Amino acid sequence: MRTTSTILRHRHHATLLAAAVVAQISITFLGTSQVQAQTAGDRAFLAWAVQIEIQQQDMGRIAERRAQAAALREFGGYLVQRHQQAQQRLEIAAGRLGATPSSKLSATHLRVQSRFRSIPSASFDRAFIRHEIGDYRYFLQHFEAASRTGGPLVRQYAASEIANLREDQAKIAALAAGARLRSRFLAASLRGSFRPS
Repeated sequence: MRTTSTILRHRHHATLLAAAVVAQISITFLGTSQVQAQTAGDRAFLAWAVQIEIQQQDMGRIAERRAQAAALREFGGYLVQRHQQAQQRLEIAAGRLGATPSSKLSATHLRVQSRFRSIPSASFDRAFIRHEIGDYRYFLQHFEAASRTGGPLVRQYAASEIANLREDQAKIAALAAGARLRSRFLAASLRGSFRPS
């Protein structure tokens, strides 16, 4: 026959065991919540990034057709090829996370494309270059942030793309400089003099 102290000891052990089980369950749910939150953040970034890759391919095709300057038409072809390759790398990273980002462009991106399909030819080059300068500044901010705060796979992917984005940014800056020089040359020609600085 068990003594009162034995019964109390068993009850105490049972209470401790129950408390431990509850604590373990809480920790497990907390850990799951943290993983889900991290995955949700990573998937949100990848969903945004795939939109960017597709949008830049489409913008490149528009530039190939509509740009007045040969250098900008060539750059349009470069954008198509570069972002096709980037999209392939992105899809590999997304697949490793079990994510399948939608390839359907947002209404905002479709409006941008519509604008550049209909903008007057004489205004196209300057507007396109200005738009791309702003876009790449925006892209870099987000990729740099993801390279610091994303999950391991997203950090690796984002960090690997930053150098490519900076290279693209430099190409656009060179196009902008060339466009300014041509504009100055044209204006000076109309006045009858041109002095390069």
